[in-house]
Amino acid sequence: VPLQEQLARCARLRLEDVPRLRRAWDVAPLQSTRRPEVPQRVCGGVNARWLERRRGRLTASHFAAALGFHGKASAHRLTRKLGAGASADVQQSDPGVDWGQRHEASGLATYLSSYLSAACPSAEAHETGFWPFEVSHPSGARASVGATPDAIVRGAEQVWPGGLVVEVKCPFRGGQPAPHVKVLPRMMPQLQGQLLATGAATLHLVSWSPYGSTVFRVTADLDYQREMGEALALVARQATGDGEELGRLSRAVRERSVVLAKRSERVALIPPSECVSVYDGPCADG
Repeated sequence: VPLQEQLARCARLRLEDVPRLRRAWDVAPLQSTRRPEVPQRVCGGVNARWLERRRGRLTASHFAAALGFHGKASAHRLTRKLGAGASADVQQSDPGVDWGQRHEASGLATYLSSYLSAACPSAEAHETGFWPFEVSHPSGARASVGATPDAIVRGAEQVWPGGLVVEVKCPFRGGQPAPHVKVLPRMMPQLQGQLLATGAATLHLVSWSPYGSTVFRVTADLDYQREMGEALALVARQATGDGEELGRLSRAVRERSVVLAKRSERVALIPPSECVSVYDGPCADG
């Protein structure tokens, strides 16, 4: 079925009308002592304050690149950008990025209506914002980094004790979107970074497409988070003498990511007939 025709088959909802989705962005897992600083979304789109808060700072979506998952050249480009105080986000138009941003809410709504409502009827998801946190290395290197999960789930502690966060992916695949069939090792720094930022014990990775969606369960690994944090502190310091130690830690994180990706569990396979398409309607205040 052609993509536009398949999209038209999806049930459509305004973002404001998605059941179980709350717009109170400053909610945290019950056991967390941290809170998000600024919301990611505001009426009309992405929050300019959220973009500014991320500028010049390592954020979870770029942890993998910083740790060499995409090669040395990519890591060097990233550190040069951050060193200059620039944004590490893609600046020019990119079809895959545009698709992902447009359909994140669709993935969240599909997850809520087709999985969470049955798995834990009392649960609600809350949109969230930017969670800053500190990482350090025993040598004294320190850095302020951050993460932005797509949602925090409250009311599900009996099913997923220790807190639950949600990350949504919308693979574009060159115009032929399809959900992930497994968690990839290169995703693990971002996912564990979100768990570390929020203090949650569990993360649900939702991979959405109009042709079907998948949900995976990822659990926090404190040893992994410690090693990743030490490596990121060295990345941020950008000292020439850190090369050998940074290389050792980055290799350890990449190897451990393979293990954790294999350990992740697919908990739901959602058929196309249950995939929801969401659009952001007029603001509530008119």
